[in-house]
Amino acid sequence: MNMQRFSLIPGKRHALVGLVAVALAVAFPPQVSAQETDARRLEEAMPPEYAARVREIAREARDAGVPPGLIARKAFEGAAKGYPPERVVAALDAYAGRLREARDILGPDRRPASLAAAAEALRRGVPRDAIRSMAGRQQGGRDLAVPLIVLSDLTEAGVPTTNALEMVNSAMDRGVRSDQMLGLSAAVRRRMQQGADWRTAVDQVRRRAADLSRQRDRQLQPDGAGQRRTPSRRPDGATPVPPGSEPPHRTRDGG
Repeated sequence: MNMQRFSLIPGKRHALVGLVAVALAVAFPPQVSAQETDARRLEEAMPPEYAARVREIAREARDAGVPPGLIARKAFEGAAKGYPPERVVAALDAYAGRLREARDILGPDRRPASLAAAAEALRRGVPRDAIRSMAGRQQGGRDLAVPLIVLSDLTEAGVPTTNALEMVNSAMDRGVRSDQMLGLSAAVRRRMQQGADWRTAVDQVRRRAADLSRQRDRQLQPDGAGQRRTPSRRPDGATPVPPGSEPPHRTRDGG
């Protein structure tokens, strides 16, 4: 549900604070007694139906294997933006559903950030099959948060999902860092905003990335001078000398 442009309704501020407190009480360990006491005290200031629904949402998420802390974080976002409690509850309910769906797609071993990014990708229109394909290529619990964000950005910008997925998978296969991957996405979207079609924008960014990669590879290759200075390349018949005692250059008329 779209939660933008809603303002906090007067008289419901305490209810919203209580809603967030309840979410935190469910999400965090019970041994944190101070937070638990505050949550109970704040809960008294909110309508019971909202408190009950938030507890239910967090409990269902936990039972489905979703970290309840993600629910609490979403509640914090709603509170910070000043949304009324009924809107926050509705958004939490929809978000929890996407998180459960994301866990089913990614599997149980993914990090919370990956689950949150997958849930956001679903909200932004990325097909389930694309997310599942990415997860299938990257086993071992690898963090997929940034790749999924980039996939969502490109898809939302108008790049066909198949092409966007190929671009992201290729970047992961090459070991592109997260900040560089975000830079590739930003470069594609910037070119599209300047009037390029998606295919031209993707091709330009790919060529630029390939050029930079080749430049880095050349810089990492040892040059000829470095090889000549390597002791193992001493001319045949030369007498070994201790390292550092050999003259740097042989003169024309010397020895």
